[in-house]
Amino acid sequence: MIKSSPTTMVVVCRIGSRFVALPMQTVVHTARLNEIAPLGDAPVVVCGMVSLYGATVPVIDGRSLLGEPPGYDFDSHILLAASDFDQPPEIGLLVDEVMSIHRVGTDGLAPPDHIDGISCGVIRDLPHPALLLDVDELFALAHGNARD
Repeated sequence: MIKSSPTTMVVVCRIGSRFVALPMQTVVHTARLNEIAPLGDAPVVVCGMVSLYGATVPVIDGRSLLGEPPGYDFDSHILLAASDFDQPPEIGLLVDEVMSIHRVGTDGLAPPDHIDGISCGVIRDLPHPALLLDVDELFALAHGNARD
């Protein structure tokens, strides 16, 4: 969720043909996917576990999250996110491409118009609108306790 301030920074990524963003204060690392360990009884959007930067975290397949066919390869990127920048990673989000860092003003954010539960807004002031992902909901999904 974007904390209330006149502007905030987000990391903009591409997943399939869509664009998404995460608040920059939650992204603690980005990395190329190098190896992923499968999980037996994980939620459908969790494609496995990864060990990076001293943490082992569940990884959400961004394509599955957005309702697209799952798909990842070793050109994919992982955004490692935490509830705050100075915390160790808690989850990974698999994306196809990390695009840019963007400053969002309050007038550049519209309320979500679809994808209930995972999006807390739409960033309008980009060349292509991007869904602002609800990081708290991603944490809940990754750990198998999504909110209703």
